Amino acid sequence: MKVRSHLGKISWSLADKMLYVMYGLVQLFQFAILPTDVVGVFAFLVQLNTYIMIVSDGSALQGIIQFGVRAHDRKRVNTLALLIHVSIVLVAVGLLLVLQGPLVYLFNEPRFATVANMLPLYCLLTMPRMFCLKFLYRDMRMRDLFIVDFVWFAVRTVLTFWFAANDRLHTVEDLIQIDFIGMAASSLVAIAMTRRDLVFGWLGELSVKEYVRFGVPLALATALNSAPKQLDIFIIQAYFGATIVGVYNQAKNLYRIFEQAFDAATTLLYPAAVRLRSQHRDADMRALVTKAISLTLIPTIVVLIALEMGGSYIIPMLLGPKFAPVVTHFNVLIFAALAMPFLLMSSILAAFGQSILVVRYSAIGMVLSVVTLFVIGELGQSQLVGLAIVVNAVVVGILCTIGARQFVPFPWSDVWRSVGDFKGLVRSVRGRA
Repeated sequence: MKVRSHLGKISWSLADKMLYVMYGLVQLFQFAILPTDVVGVFAFLVQLNTYIMIVSDGSALQGIIQFGVRAHDRKRVNTLALLIHVSIVLVAVGLLLVLQGPLVYLFNEPRFATVANMLPLYCLLTMPRMFCLKFLYRDMRMRDLFIVDFVWFAVRTVLTFWFAANDRLHTVEDLIQIDFIGMAASSLVAIAMTRRDLVFGWLGELSVKEYVRFGVPLALATALNSAPKQLDIFIIQAYFGATIVGVYNQAKNLYRIFEQAFDAATTLLYPAAVRLRSQHRDADMRALVTKAISLTLIPTIVVLIALEMGGSYIIPMLLGPKFAPVVTHFNVLIFAALAMPFLLMSSILAAFGQSILVVRYSAIGMVLSVVTLFVIGELGQSQLVGLAIVVNAVVVGILCTIGARQFVPFPWSDVWRSVGDFKGLVRSVRGRA
């Protein structure tokens, strides 16, 4: 499994993830000019929509990659994926609408009613994008993925600065309008780019039972694994209020640099692992696994040391004192990045059809994460709320790696196999200088 032969796909994938990082800077601009609590309330809508789509992705859409490699089953796979996708989103949105009254009371935040009422339209605009992206991931069409995401981010960026220039960026509703237009544009482009893949029918050998048996455990795993990262702000709101949510959410935007780098790795790792397993290429699978861990772990350690030694404090120096508390949360969150190379192993377990193991590991991580968050809330230590994500990442990462080694045995020493490569790269750079 030679990395060199996939440099084109890797480059487009990294470029795509950089779009997320760059839009994070736009969100920092929004944070700088808007009241902190407005940003916090808007985070509720984004996180709810994201979480619903993550759960639907695991239960419905991931099957497009897993089973879509069989060309004769694609119409049937697409039909099952779409039906389950729509059903899950409808149930989730309906539940939020029914519960909006109690939730407004629980969070002591009247604007949560606006969030609940806007969520159905947000999900409707997001669903086509999520569905169509799976075809791009399945066929590793990273250039097309970049284009779809570029439209999404470009539209929102232009609207943000246009609203600000015209003194129209003040409320939660203004932010919602920007996101809705951007999502609609991205969905339309995604449909256009995958129109030939949008084929449906019931012909095929794949049984509904097989599809559901794969999707349900994966949905549970993604729901459990994503809960600490997507729904933590609701516990934080209950303890500390929307202002702390707004600050903490900006720390998560900064931390997204790490998340997007590892999402890029996962985007390439999972489809590659599915193919290698189907071809019984055990040696290549072992090389893929160890390189995935090693090539991501070593740079993460170097960057983490630099940030913790004072590098992160350049942020308030550049952006202003309003960002000082953001850095405090960010410096806690970044410790979770050390576990991310090992979290990649959940993709390997999924490729081997071991979604139930990922469910168990994710459940353990979620429970410990929630307990951590409640303890921090009871102690009143708002600056430590990021520890919940750190605990979850470390626990699940360790367990997934132990589980993956049962199917792809490799010595722990291979985790450092890329040290020599990085040393060679440094020597090469010095030689040119």
